[in-house]
Amino acid sequence: MNFNYSQCQTTEDGSYLIPDEVFTIPQKQSRVEQSSELIDSWLQYRSAVASSINSEASFSIGLPGTFSFSINGKYSSESKRVKTHQVRDGAVTTRVQVRNLLYSVQSTPGFSLDPRFQDQAYKIAEALENNQTRLAGFLSESLVLNYGTHVLTTVHAGASLVQEDFLKSSVLSGSQDNSDSSSSSRSISVSAGLHFFDVVNVGFGTKSGASSSTQDSASQQYVGNITYSVTESHGGALFYPGITLQKWQESIANNLVAIDRSGLPLPAVFNQQSLLGLSEPTIRKLVLAVTQAIKTYYQVNTVPGCVKVESPNFNFHANVDDGSCQATVTNFTFGGVFQDCMALTTDSQDLCHKLEQKNPLTGAYSCPEQYNAVKLQTDIKEQGYSTYECHQECKTTFWFFESCKQVCGDIYRVRKARFNAYWCVATQKQAPSLSGYLFGGLYTSASPNPLTKSQSCPAGFVELKLFDGMKVCVSNDYEMQAGKSVPFGGFFSCHTGNPLSVESEGEDKEKGEVSAQKCPKGFSQHLAGMSDGCQIMYCVRSGEFTEGQLPEIHLPPFIRKPLISNAMTNTIMIMSEGNLSWVKDSKTKLWKIAQPGDFHLMSQLFNPRKESLSPDA
Repeated sequence: MNFNYSQCQTTEDGSYLIPDEVFTIPQKQSRVEQSSELIDSWLQYRSAVASSINSEASFSIGLPGTFSFSINGKYSSESKRVKTHQVRDGAVTTRVQVRNLLYSVQSTPGFSLDPRFQDQAYKIAEALENNQTRLAGFLSESLVLNYGTHVLTTVHAGASLVQEDFLKSSVLSGSQDNSDSSSSSRSISVSAGLHFFDVVNVGFGTKSGASSSTQDSASQQYVGNITYSVTESHGGALFYPGITLQKWQESIANNLVAIDRSGLPLPAVFNQQSLLGLSEPTIRKLVLAVTQAIKTYYQVNTVPGCVKVESPNFNFHANVDDGSCQATVTNFTFGGVFQDCMALTTDSQDLCHKLEQKNPLTGAYSCPEQYNAVKLQTDIKEQGYSTYECHQECKTTFWFFESCKQVCGDIYRVRKARFNAYWCVATQKQAPSLSGYLFGGLYTSASPNPLTKSQSCPAGFVELKLFDGMKVCVSNDYEMQAGKSVPFGGFFSCHTGNPLSVESEGEDKEKGEVSAQKCPKGFSQHLAGMSDGCQIMYCVRSGEFTEGQLPEIHLPPFIRKPLISNAMTNTIMIMSEGNLSWVKDSKTKLWKIAQPGDFHLMSQLFNPRKESLSPDA
């Protein structure tokens, strides 16, 4: 939204200056909400200050064979705190809130866009119109990085005090039937409220009689079961123990914050009114491009797995239940990986040398007997380089004299190589024992090996190259290295399924594309890396690699940035063999596709007379 204050618009009571394209709905009556709730599963947790957008505005992505889901808010600091304490401490959570809502702030329909946001949208549209798909994808994912997945249209302004207590789950274990469970939950919620009012001085009167004695006993039992507690103030005066509710409320007017918010997915703001000059077909393409960028962002940060703590297959990192809690683990064998490469330009042999990987089990780009090759992904590696070259530019004068001058510039070239990444799966569910590799994890320059907590393989394992910069750790020393390995359940990608996920023996495992993009039962998926916007996943036994902290969110862009850039101010030409050639306009300094009229310059630059080249070029 474009924030402009040219109309000097204020709230109805004149207390606050507000942007031109929003309006406020003041609360005409004093309204202070108090609530207490019991949250026995971190999956049910919603942010205290973003509950509406966590619940309503989401992209539902279907896992094969499961229901749709949303991971909104799962990577927030509050959600990670609740999950960590509930799992590590075996706790349940109570939350008590006091909320004071003063204004509801809403955007006007059809609001104008911020010029910087609008400019990025136009650049995506321009790339789409020029069929620059990779650039459009990169810019779309950059837009999501800069502006998020949703645009806020309603904000509730006020302040809130929130206290979260984490109690030993044994406080609920004594209640078996539904009636006892409901009664216990109500009792815990009441005790949570009393504990909150002990921390925040509300000014209750003195309790008396049996009721007071019963409440004191329940409160003492409640406090005795607390393993962790946190109290936060959102807006109003900074919280400190002993602060009175009255003092906090008096400070709200000068310390307003958003205590709830809701909105729409980002592509909803793209239309011909907000982006003047774009055609309807281009708008549709823009919406699809940004929607795909948002979908990829959600998919990359989705971790399916078993979310039931009591299950032996529990995956601490999982944020979506994939139905694997009851599954038993099958021992699979791993036939290694290999990667072939083909040069797409005459100068890309060095690229292929760095990308090629033979399978040590065969000494070739192949799988051992009783194993089939499954292609994970085909990708193109590009590398730009420039050379400074000079040539003589001559013209004939009126008297037929030749006048020459030396013209120099950077010639930018792009070397390219195409590589195919494969892994080897056994043709039978149970391959001969000791016939394949032990799996010792994998790592990239950005992600350490979960087994070693570093960019390395366990001692005694060798690393095999896969994709651009990934290292897979393997060993065939079953006697000495078995204890350092983890059960392996295959690879899959955004293009290729995992043959090990096929339960029926009659399925053809050689064709990975017919298999589901998931792990076998009893295994959990982990992100190996991204290959030009495509997720590469690998599977290990559920429960492995889930120690330590919860993973951080993966931020876009996931697509590689195109090599051609306006930042190359001294470069005058880009040559890309087998593709388009580009020249820089001498006046605008912007890149354009070379036209027939530019070929004379190209021939001079790349086929100059040998005697006219500077010896120092």
